[in-house]
Amino acid sequence: MPRLTFLPLNLVVDCSEGESVFDAGRRAGVPISTACVGRGTCGLCRVRVREGEANLTAFTETESRHLGNVYFLTKERLSCQTRVLGDAAVETRLAEARPPGKSR
Repeated sequence: MPRLTFLPLNLVVDCSEGESVFDAGRRAGVPISTACVGRGTCGLCRVRVREGEANLTAFTETESRHLGNVYFLTKERLSCQTRVLGDAAVETRLAEARPPGKSR
C-alpha cells in the first residue's frame, strides 16, 4: 500500500493505489484549498511534489490548462488530478487552505 507524506505537517497517510492526493488528504483531515471539491475545475488544490515524483501519475491536460508550464519549474500539481502509485511526499499550501466546499 503506497504511503503519502503531507508536508509541512509530516503526516503520513496509507493510500489505495490510484487514489488522488486530494482524496487522501481530505480523508486524513489535511486542509487543501478547493472551490470545486476535487473536480479539476478551480485549480486551487495545488501541492508541490517533494519526493517520489515517479510514483505519481503523469501531468494531465487538466493540470496543463490550470498550471501551464509551472509544473516543470516548481513541481506544483493539482492534488485532485494527481494519483498515488507508490510512496511520495507533497507539500500543501496551509496558509491558503480552506475546507472542502468552501470558496474564496
